[in-house]
Amino acid sequence: MSELHEEDACVRALGQVQAFLHGELDEHDEDLIRLHLDACEKCLENFDVEQAISALVRRCCPPTHASSELRMRIVSLSVTMRGEQDS
Repeated sequence: MSELHEEDACVRALGQVQAFLHGELDEHDEDLIRLHLDACEKCLENFDVEQAISALVRRCCPPTHASSELRMRIVSLSVTMRGEQDS
């Protein structure tokens, strides 16, 4: 593999690492990242660091859920905005 192609693969893999960690990629893209991480020690090290940071953030800042009132306000605004766009 050429050095330029390797760099492009690294940039793509590291650019998607957060989406990968959060399960936001489709199965095909996840498989591509896994294959790259298996073959690239440098990216695997970076991935390990990103994974550790994400775990710390999740532990220190657990996800919060919007109140039902807030969810209803958002839905209402969304409906209103859609109605205005259709006009």
